[in-house]
Amino acid sequence: MVRRILLPLLFCALPLLQAQEHPSIHQQQWEYYRDHPEEVGSQVVAARMPKRSDLAAARSLDGIVYGFHPYWMNGSESNYYYNLLTHIAYMSGDVDTATGNFTTTHNWATANVVTRAKNNGVKVHFAVVLFGGHSALFSSQTKKDNLIKSIMQQVNARNADGVNIDFESISGSQALPYRAFLKQLGDTLKKYGKELSVELFAVDWNGIFPAAFFTELDAVVDQYFIMLYAYYYSGSSTAGPNAPLRATAASGYHIMKSIKTYLDRGCPPHKLIAGIPNYGNDWPVAGPSRMAATTGKGTSRTYTVAKNNYLDTIPPGNRFFDATYNSPWYRYISGGVWRQTWYEDSLSWAMKFDSIRSLGIAGTGMWALGYDGTEPELWGAIANAYAVTNGVRGPERAPERFALLRNHPNPFNPSTTIEYVLPERAEVTLEVFDMLGRRTALLDAGRRDAGRHTARFDGTGHSSGIYLARLRSGARTVTERMLLLR
Repeated sequence: MVRRILLPLLFCALPLLQAQEHPSIHQQQWEYYRDHPEEVGSQVVAARMPKRSDLAAARSLDGIVYGFHPYWMNGSESNYYYNLLTHIAYMSGDVDTATGNFTTTHNWATANVVTRAKNNGVKVHFAVVLFGGHSALFSSQTKKDNLIKSIMQQVNARNADGVNIDFESISGSQALPYRAFLKQLGDTLKKYGKELSVELFAVDWNGIFPAAFFTELDAVVDQYFIMLYAYYYSGSSTAGPNAPLRATAASGYHIMKSIKTYLDRGCPPHKLIAGIPNYGNDWPVAGPSRMAATTGKGTSRTYTVAKNNYLDTIPPGNRFFDATYNSPWYRYISGGVWRQTWYEDSLSWAMKFDSIRSLGIAGTGMWALGYDGTEPELWGAIANAYAVTNGVRGPERAPERFALLRNHPNPFNPSTTIEYVLPERAEVTLEVFDMLGRRTALLDAGRRDAGRHTARFDGTGHSSGIYLARLRSGARTVTERMLLLR
């Protein structure tokens, strides 16, 4: 039976790929829970099992990992792997444009996630939101002064490490006043050794972030978080990827294009954070074809829901990994109507991390913490990409573990390196198969010593697509997916 636990928010606009500005998921979910306070906490998943020891092991991180914790997820904080985070932004302080004070700070003063984060050495930012009425705030110096004073009071109340500014739906006429406000706030924060993080939009429709923005604010902004999601969403005319890594059409919007646009404008790469989603979207569609026309509004689904539906009810023939957009999706029939769910999984995250790291930017982040419930796969992708153990990037593996590590680079062209770990000397076979189950390469076979081993797969002469690396030793078998892109 398909689980019906959904993020309750319904979206209602055209897809970002159709070149129209629309409210972000931050704004839309904030508005939903503002209007439906009885739903706060409804998406929290109780812990069902101990955390994975290999992911929970202490290690350093080679880059920033910045997670948003919305107040409506209070109660999910016990599920987080704090050792795989550098920052948590607690959302939100809601700005009152009539006074410059806060209408509410949503239990910031007592939120347990703040205490847990600080106890685990994770920096905490207080996220301040404003999704309308910007001119009323920016036109009054008294209101701006009041807001900055209120922000500092909240920062000091929890000894926070900094502030995240999530101001959205800003008109072009407010671009310069917004920049001036950030400069004033940043100067104040710097006096007290606090950080300032600012949200960037996947596409800057209103020209809020030209080159001058980064030049003028470089001295006071510590991180820029790009919201790299909702390229397709509930109001799209076709089903499609929430966060496409790349696209075939030169005019299409996608993650790599968004990042490179900001880098070309002069955003410092060592301050740029690529924010990616751990939620997806589910639409009613006209038929079973890939990216079919939608017949109604879609619904956002947390990773937990998308994964559990996929595992419980969707046959293999209706599950796909899209090679164009580097995104998983599946189809099913409900009430006689075809539906499609496009979401993210550990492979799509891993592919994003590989590409993000190739650009030399500061790191990654996610919207939102808790949306993966107690599932460990996305944390594993973070560990693979950013965790450093004994000076080596990659997950810490217990010596007794039989493991096939994720290949690198992934995606690859034409070759990639595959590593595996043996807890004892054993007979092994390492093979590569295509998605039709045909063996395309035998990479290693024979008796091998305990420890880490390396093999290389050369995809020359093979077509683009997903390949499976399979490691066998006796009754033990593990498989990893790889993507060859030409």
